[in-house]
Amino acid sequence: MAVTYRFDNQQYAFQSGSYMLEKEIRRTHGPVLVVEDDPSMMIALRDILISAGYIVRTAANGQAALDVMAEERPSLILSDISMPVMDGIQLFGAVRKQPGGIGIPFIFLTARGTREDIVAGKSMGVDDYIAKPITSHELLAAVQSRLQRADEMMLVQLKSAYMASLRALANAIEARDPYTRDHVDRVNAYAQAMARELDWDEERREALEFGAILHDIGKIDVYESILQKTEPLKEDEWKVMRKHPVRGAKMIEDIPYLAPAIPMILYHHERWDGKGYPEGLAGEKIPEEARLLAVVDAFDAMTSHRPYRAAIDLDTAYELVIQEAGKQFDPRMVEVFKRCWERNELQTIANRNPNQS
Repeated sequence: MAVTYRFDNQQYAFQSGSYMLEKEIRRTHGPVLVVEDDPSMMIALRDILISAGYIVRTAANGQAALDVMAEERPSLILSDISMPVMDGIQLFGAVRKQPGGIGIPFIFLTARGTREDIVAGKSMGVDDYIAKPITSHELLAAVQSRLQRADEMMLVQLKSAYMASLRALANAIEARDPYTRDHVDRVNAYAQAMARELDWDEERREALEFGAILHDIGKIDVYESILQKTEPLKEDEWKVMRKHPVRGAKMIEDIPYLAPAIPMILYHHERWDGKGYPEGLAGEKIPEEARLLAVVDAFDAMTSHRPYRAAIDLDTAYELVIQEAGKQFDPRMVEVFKRCWERNELQTIANRNPNQS
């Protein structure tokens, strides 16, 4: 998903977070390591892979392959089974025992009829087999397939790690205000329910998750005395509070992977009637994701205890959201909110809120 937005009077365009991670994974690919004791076969395999654009390293046996790996981590290992010094089965076992070795795709080259070797390799968890003689099509298809699968697994792991880190950061910021514990997780749960109702695809829902998690990250610059104040904020305190969307956007503007969250961070306090902040945008000039986030962020704030007031009951908060259609909130988003409410999705999420009552 391409994201385009204006920030500090400049226009920015970024691809989705998953796309950026995929580029980073491809950029850090190591070479394909070919382990083969037959010189002519090694040359043939190497030339096919190089002609297809792969970087290739070679070794004549398992021990030599481990020496190569000590200098450079391969993205995939293509190994004969029967070799002197250290055979393919032994090499596979040694690789899997190395730190990170379990994540390296491993393909065995095997002569036809070596059933015992195949059974031994499968019992150890080898990724694939290619039977000799090998065509260039078979070789490239196997290598591409296994690299793609490894990339998919790494992408899932990286996304999970990023999400965990971002949640930890966001919750640490929210922890400065004890009344908003787990706020980001509930906001994301509400937002995802509405996104499913809108039939947004997985990529768009992932960007929405980043926005939900990071929408208040700029509050790191807001004094705790303001966040926890029990009386109405003074005008100078409101000025500080109203800066948090811009501050939050600036905090992540140099992280391309998080770029899709920037419009939500910047504009989730804008209002449909143009009376919001930081830019006073109105109507459809407000990014759609920010319009959605504005509804669920306000709903969770209303239904949570705050320093300056007690939580509002769910039914009352729901009615307030409905009343603000066309004023504070996008009428279409309010209608989507209403449909989720009628299916009891939002109440189920809200009832997990320890600060509701």
